[in-house]
Amino acid sequence: MKHFVVSALATLASATTYRLTVFAPGTVIDGADVEAATNGFYLGLLEPSTYCPSKVGTCPPVQGTLVYEGMSGMAVEVPGGQQIYVDSSGMVKYTQAHSSYVPQGAFITGWFNKTVVSSCEPAVHVVDFLAADGMGSGGILLCRDVQSFMDGTGASYQLFVQTAQLDASSCVPAIGLLQHESAAQYGAWQYT
Repeated sequence: MKHFVVSALATLASATTYRLTVFAPGTVIDGADVEAATNGFYLGLLEPSTYCPSKVGTCPPVQGTLVYEGMSGMAVEVPGGQQIYVDSSGMVKYTQAHSSYVPQGAFITGWFNKTVVSSCEPAVHVVDFLAADGMGSGGILLCRDVQSFMDGTGASYQLFVQTAQLDASSCVPAIGLLQHESAAQYGAWQYT
């Protein structure tokens, strides 16, 4: 099957929230849910890692990992939100609650909408990444090198984008991330 790609810039903010799955036809990761935990994104988790202090009153029910359109941020209720970024190693991460700290050298933009056109399948709209640094960093990868602190959680792959520093030998390339619209305004109070 041949795929053709048409790109468009993603909007930076949206009130609509989305759950993410992997679009990688013909691979073991195709259709896998993407869940947030320990400030990263993983496949294989039953649910995201969240926190809600008792003093806030009614906490939103966890709806899975929800993001705003174009990976512009986490769909959380915590004041200040949680921004999504790509660190220099290529790891897709999000900021701690109550902090806007993003490490030096991290990419905070580069997500874009892409339409995949096939000669035998309907068009598919995904989110992909291309850094604006002129170095050609980009493309979605799911890598098996999950940190040891995630042992026992079920995490099987971690979300990365290709960078010069990333050894992608244990990674599976994906065409992009599918965004599934959610009726929930927030996925959780905050993701941890």
